[in-house]
Order: sequence, then C-alpha cells, then structure tokens
Amino acid sequence: MTRTLYCLFLVASMAAFPLCAQTVLLSETFDDGVPADWSQQTLASDGGWLAGTSAQLESQWWAIAPHGNMVATNDDGCDCDKSEDYLILPELDFSGVDNAVLAFSTYFDGGTYQGTTEGAFIEYSLDGGETFVLMQALIGSDDGAWDFEVVSLEDVIGESSVHLAFRYNDGGGWLYGWAVDDVSVLQPGGLDLALTSLTLDPIALAPSTGDLVGSVVNLGADTISSYTIAWSMGDESGQTTVDGVSLGTADSDAFSLAGVLPFDLSGNYTVSAEIVSVNGMADDVAANNAQSTDVTAIFFGEYPDGKELREYYYYEPSTAPDNCPLVFVYHGYTGDAEGMIQFTGFNDLADEFGFAVCYPQGTEDSFGEQFWNVGYDFHAGESVDDVAFTSGLRQLLVDTYGLDASRVFATGFSNGADLCYLLACEASTEFRAVAPIAGILMSDIQAECSPEYMVPILEIHGTDDDVSLYEGDLKNVDGWGAYPSTPDAMAFFVNLFGISLQETGTFPDIAPWDESTVDYQKWGMEDACPQVWLLTVQGGGHSWPGAWGNQDIDASYEAWQFFAQACSEPMSVGEIQPSEDRTVVRVTDLLGREIQPEPGVLMLIQYSDGSVEKRLSAE
Repeated sequence: MTRTLYCLFLVASMAAFPLCAQTVLLSETFDDGVPADWSQQTLASDGGWLAGTSAQLESQWWAIAPHGNMVATNDDGCDCDKSEDYLILPELDFSGVDNAVLAFSTYFDGGTYQGTTEGAFIEYSLDGGETFVLMQALIGSDDGAWDFEVVSLEDVIGESSVHLAFRYNDGGGWLYGWAVDDVSVLQPGGLDLALTSLTLDPIALAPSTGDLVGSVVNLGADTISSYTIAWSMGDESGQTTVDGVSLGTADSDAFSLAGVLPFDLSGNYTVSAEIVSVNGMADDVAANNAQSTDVTAIFFGEYPDGKELREYYYYEPSTAPDNCPLVFVYHGYTGDAEGMIQFTGFNDLADEFGFAVCYPQGTEDSFGEQFWNVGYDFHAGESVDDVAFTSGLRQLLVDTYGLDASRVFATGFSNGADLCYLLACEASTEFRAVAPIAGILMSDIQAECSPEYMVPILEIHGTDDDVSLYEGDLKNVDGWGAYPSTPDAMAFFVNLFGISLQETGTFPDIAPWDESTVDYQKWGMEDACPQVWLLTVQGGGHSWPGAWGNQDIDASYEAWQFFAQACSEPMSVGEIQPSEDRTVVRVTDLLGREIQPEPGVLMLIQYSDGSVEKRLSAE
C-alpha cells in the first residue's frame, strides 16, 4: 500500500502553519522503529509489539504481506500470553478539536484456532494509561492483504489528555497476530478522498478480463457525491466516474469496475489506479490518491488423467526463448497450486531467466485434503499414480509449447518435495534434476529406487523441521511412514551414483534476526554430471527459505541455479567406471546402515574408488 502524508507543514520559529485545510495531529510510518514517545503494556515474553519488515516479524504459520517497515505482535511466533498487548500512542489533546479520526493500515486475520478467536481493538485512556475503554473492535479479513481502517474519535473529542491504543488479544490460545503501519490522527478539513486499497486477486487467468476493485474513504470535512478513478495496466488505460454516493467524514465506499483489465497473455502486470477528481474537481490532498498492485496472469488447464480431469497452471513469459526449459513446482500436503505461485516467486525467476513453469494440482484424499501419492501410511488405500500424471502432463506441455524436453526439472515443498524423490527414482528419463525443499525420501521409495539415469538432487532442509524430521523417522512414530534422516537420504544417492564430497561451506548470515544459518555440502565427481547437494538450515523449521523462515537464502533461486548448471546430457547409473584395483570398503543396507550380507537381502557395496553396486546377496 502506498504510504501517505495528508498535509504539508512549513515549520518556522517553532510554529507549524498548515498548507491545506486538513490538520495532522500525529503521523507515524515506523521507518525508524517504534518512537520513543510511544509506550507498551504487555504480558508477553517477547516484548509485545516489535518493529521491522514482514520477513522479520512473520513466522511459520502467520505470514505477513510486505508493507515496508511496520509494527506487529506475533502470537504464533512466541506462543506466549498476548491477551493484553497494548501499543499506546503519545498523549493527544482534543480539547480544541471539533472532529478527529484515527487512520491506519492493518493486517489482521481475525483467525480461530482450536476454539480460540483472536481480537484486535482500538481503546483509549483518560487517566494516563491506568485504565482503557473500548472504542472499536476490528473485523479480520483472512485474505492475505493489508486493509485500511478509519476510526472516528468522537468519544474523546473535547478531552485534553488522551492516550489511544492498539490492543491485541490472543484469547488465551496459540494464534496469529496483528500488524499495523502508517498511523495518522487527523482533524478532517476541506475536500480529501483517499484511495485506500486495490483488492485484485493476485492471480488472473489468461486470456480473460478482470475487474478493478478497490475502496475509498473520506478523510476531509466536505461531503463527497462523486469521484473519478483512472487506471492503467501496461499499454492499456481508462477512467470511470462513480456517481450517486454521499460520503461524510470517515465514510468509505467500495467500487468495482467490471471487465476493464485485459489479461490477454500470461505475465506479471502492475495495475495502477488514481483518484483524478472529487465532486468534479481536484481534492486538497493528492498524496493519498494513488495505489498500485501486482497481478500475475497465468494459464489454467485441465489434463485428462484416466476418468479425472487434473488441474494445473502454466506460466511462460512472453520474453522466454523458443525451446526454453520447464520447471514443475509441487505444493505440499493440504496445499494448492495457487499458494505455490504466490510465495515461491518462480514466475519472477521465469521472467528473469527465461523458462516456463507448471504448477500442478494434487488430488483429494479420503480426508478431503490435496495430496501427492508418495506412499504415506495413511494413504495405503489411495491408487492415484502421480508419476504417470506428471509424465503425461510433461509431454503435453513440451509438445504444445515447444519446450526443451532435455531440460525439464522439478521442485516442491514437503509432500511435493517427497514426490521429487519419487520422480528421481521412477522418471529419471524425463527429469534432468530435482530440488526437494523440506522433503523426505520414504523408505519404500528408497527400497525400490532403481533409476536408469543419475538425476542430480538438491535438498534444502531445516534441522528443526517438526514435520519432515531432519533426523528421520525409521520407526514411523509420526505416522507418515518410515524414512531415513536427511543426511542418510543424501548418502543413499551419493552411494548409488558413486560420487564423493567435493565442497563444503556456509552461506553469509545476512539475516541474523531469523535465528538460523545455512551450510552446504556438495557431492560430485570431476568432469562428471551426477550431483547431490544438501543445504542445511541450522535452526530452520518446516519452511521455504526466502518466503518464510530463513532469509539468508532464497530456496527458489537456489533451485533454479542448481537446475541451470546441470549437465545437458544425463549419465546412466553405473556409467562411472570402477577402477580395476578397487576394494570393498563397506556393505550397507538401503538406509546406509552397515550390515553383514544375508541371503536375499538387497545391499549396497561401496568400493575404494567411490563406486557403488546395488546387489541382491546370494542364497
């Protein structure tokens, strides 16, 4: 949301002279943190309201849309007592004021979790903060977007010592939080209509026409009967006048201009809108008249997979070269393709580096959740073949859009990452490399893994991941099914490919506030294609670094860079020739545990030259 300044002042000889009819009693953007003359009351162990960017203040289950610097109180981040988190404005004098409003940008879901609902309130105190009285309760909007709120201060008009406060209440549960920005206390005057939001869907289907939807609020004293909105998107533009309104001070109006935005091709678009006239004239404050938002236009398709039509989204930049690469991006369990579009940033990378992206949608399991069938214990009755679906969709896209069949890659999060391992094992002729993010190699997949080609693998995984356990779960305590630790999963492919450790290191800790660091191990062989890379997020959780969690790396960028440097010609498993004088170093099972050979047991024989044989021991 565009930051706004409602009135300019000329300061001279310690006096402020307004240059417009509206008076700003207080304005704060938090660009320099929480001001010294603001105060707090809290029972929380994390300090209550904190200042920073969305990346600094959000957490695993409560993401905050970017909005520059802001203040936020995050219950998900601390799981502490946030029933009385007060952020208190400095003392205000309304004794000589006839009318005033509190205006601010707000990010509040109003969420409910395990029977507890969070609350956000505007309160005031007339006794220096000893007691507070409710002025207004906010209604949450769980839409992933910032809103703009205007609160009438009629309850405190005429009072000489007033403290306004933002109060968050977690209701005693483990919930989300509340973020606030661009706080102003205004004494309305003259003609001032503010464009407070553009609420377009972040994803538009192409080809189609979209509606321009937004809202305005009267921050002036004059009644508003009409206003004109001008808009632009690339080379397209237009304007529409909205008549028949009657907006007094603090009144708002929502507008919807149907079908004015032409999304003819896939791509990223910036949609801008501006109030160009109010009551047939320019209003007094131009600084709050404009807004802009980004929209991604993407193709939606359906692929016939047996008796079912499987959904997918496809994005190809208009600037992408002919015969460009293709990256599949898979969502996690209970997730969806649209979510991956929004938080991974792969469309922006596609624009920058010239490749196409496909976001497939999983199917619904017996619990009503979207999933990829990788053999979880609780999916024993599921029969969907996601490898066959992916293979068919891959061929359709390659043929339809003239893509490079030798440069098709896959990445995914959690359940989608697990599918990447399955593709590496069962579709090695079709995928040049895979990059699982927070993935696990199911033991059943590992036991049957016999790829024709060595598919390069990049895994990014947090040591504190509480869903896809870094230390593995061979006894199936969590119910997903048995799987080895992340290092053991990497060792399996390292041994299978016959490669060795080539490089280790640590990424710069550019975001120390995220309380995590990233180190890396890279296995390979000089002048040979197979690669296995592990990026370990020390202290990291079940996250997609760069989107949430660790901010030292961008998982999407790291995945693409890994894909871009992959060899163009695959190598067959066993193509790396063993030396004639090699000796047996150790014998392990498929989980990398050293064993004594027993008849009928599948084992890995590791040799002194780094090669590995997969063999069934003799009777």
